[in-house]
Amino acid sequence: MSRGIRTSRLISYDDTARSPPMAVPSRNRISEGSSFKNSFDLGSRREHMSKTIEQLLICGLCELRLTVPKMLNCQHTFCLECLEENLHRQADKSYIGCITCGTKQLLKDPDLTALPSNLHIDNMLQMMQPTPSCPASLAPTPVGSYQLENNLAPTLQCSKCQTVSETALHKCDHCMSMLCAICWLAHVDELGRQVGQLEGQLKSAIEKLDHKMIEYKSRFSEINDEIMVCFRDKIHALQQQQAELLDSSQGILNDAVCSHELVREKIDQLLVSIGRPVVGSLDPVQVYLKLHKDMSIILEEVSLWGRERVIFNRDKLKVESIYDTQTTPTVKHSSSIKSTPKHQLHPNSSEASVTQFYKGHVYKPRLLWNHCQRPTGVGFAPWDHEGLEKPLLYVAGSECRIIFGIDKTNGHIVQKISHEELSYPQGITFDPDRRELFVTDKWKHCIFVFSQEGQLLRKLCSKGDQAGQLRSPEGIAFCSSGIIFVCDTGNDRIQCLSTSDGKVHSQFGRLTKDQLVKGSQSKISSRMVDLKNPTDIAVQKDAILVLDAGNRRVKLFNKYGEQLQEFGQTGTINGQFQYPEVIGVDPAGFILVGDGGNAKILVYRPNGQFVTALGSRGDSAGKFNWISGICVSKDWEIVISDYKNHAVQLIF
Repeated sequence: MSRGIRTSRLISYDDTARSPPMAVPSRNRISEGSSFKNSFDLGSRREHMSKTIEQLLICGLCELRLTVPKMLNCQHTFCLECLEENLHRQADKSYIGCITCGTKQLLKDPDLTALPSNLHIDNMLQMMQPTPSCPASLAPTPVGSYQLENNLAPTLQCSKCQTVSETALHKCDHCMSMLCAICWLAHVDELGRQVGQLEGQLKSAIEKLDHKMIEYKSRFSEINDEIMVCFRDKIHALQQQQAELLDSSQGILNDAVCSHELVREKIDQLLVSIGRPVVGSLDPVQVYLKLHKDMSIILEEVSLWGRERVIFNRDKLKVESIYDTQTTPTVKHSSSIKSTPKHQLHPNSSEASVTQFYKGHVYKPRLLWNHCQRPTGVGFAPWDHEGLEKPLLYVAGSECRIIFGIDKTNGHIVQKISHEELSYPQGITFDPDRRELFVTDKWKHCIFVFSQEGQLLRKLCSKGDQAGQLRSPEGIAFCSSGIIFVCDTGNDRIQCLSTSDGKVHSQFGRLTKDQLVKGSQSKISSRMVDLKNPTDIAVQKDAILVLDAGNRRVKLFNKYGEQLQEFGQTGTINGQFQYPEVIGVDPAGFILVGDGGNAKILVYRPNGQFVTALGSRGDSAGKFNWISGICVSKDWEIVISDYKNHAVQLIF
């Protein structure tokens, strides 16, 4: 059966919406011409009214005249058989849906015969059907018709039985029908029956209303539970943020206490030197000059100590350091430095020549770049940047969550790499074959992988202590053949991962029994070695250099985690560590360690023998406050990032 356009029948009980009452014809005689004219008008009106009524009596489901019509709560009416068939096709029999408006009506009983009838539709159906008991002479005529004989006045006709009567008919203000006395009594009985149905509908409406109220209260109970859970999670998050802020504040205080102790120790040492007699020394003038030089250095450190003002930013919920001095502009090459002849070093240079270079070379900053708050990892890209024909220097900005690509000749920012999920970029390294940039995120506990153009390609690892998981990772280094080594600082271990999917190849460090067992089950090479908060890592030919910051040691491993060598000890004199954080390797294999506690760069031979120390504490060019990143280019350009001075220096 083809489905036509569905019709809807909304019954209005507003008096203003009703059709005008049927006019009662006058008994006065009318002229013959006027009678035929009125007859023609009435015929057209009857035809239009008949079509309109017929459309209202069509079921929206079967597109045929309604049989046993039943009305839904939305007041749309359908055949009882059609509703039962539609309900039978539904999987859920707890409701019946209206195809006209989409309203769903809950059913207490799947028996649809209990649904109410539509009084208007019932009356119109009765009006459209002739009554068999009527005489043949009184055949049905269109609704509201009048019989006209010659020029006589029309007579009245009952709307139900079609009986012609000259007496007054009863008019129903509900259905606008004109009824004879007999049909009127039957009509009144029908109204009484339907009034009884109204009572049943009202009771059903009460049950439906009460059921909705129960559902409403249940929903509010769920909402209250959701509110409790939401605010409990927010309170927990705020408590965690509070703990992080307190740790940050305590860390700044610890750094200040450490630097204060270092300055006091230097003052005490200088007092001891001043207390020694100058007259009895071999060269009193040199002793005097050295004391004055040490004195000027200490006085400068005292003047610079505490110059930063630590505040709590309530809007950003951060502990920030504000410096009273203005930011230093970018320093470019001076003419004297440009004219300095290039060194003759190369990767195969002898250790003696490289040692002589480090000891005899005068290091001056060629670039002082301070457009980034709290820089961390630094590194030269192993590919030339388009348009520059030379590699960019990449700097990780932990405060602004941006990786800057800068031109090392003038400090201009050429590229900015960031992502909405990047939280605290720490270490950086590069895959020269795929031209990909790897960035460790200390707070997100993962590794972000960016393309050469700065698009995020993938993320490696997640938070945890199992193989392939990280906790506060810092240093990272590319080895070869799609392998990277990462310092899993929070878990006191080093992990060897695949650059494509983060799959673990090996791990070594302070591994728990559970980690060793699961590593063995997963066929992951696992080795127990003494590491405490490893912060940085570098590759030296086929060896892995790990800066064991917690133990103040530099340890040399092979790719399988077997320790080959270690060196370093705690102290303040040259060659000793206070708070080492970063490590780098030059083209000849010499090891450079950035010590934030001593504010120096310590240079060692490949075998761990100390060579020299570069720099001193301060905030001017060539001085450091807290070394947080280091790298050496193939031309022996040393790049140092300073976390506290908010600067990056390139020295040669």
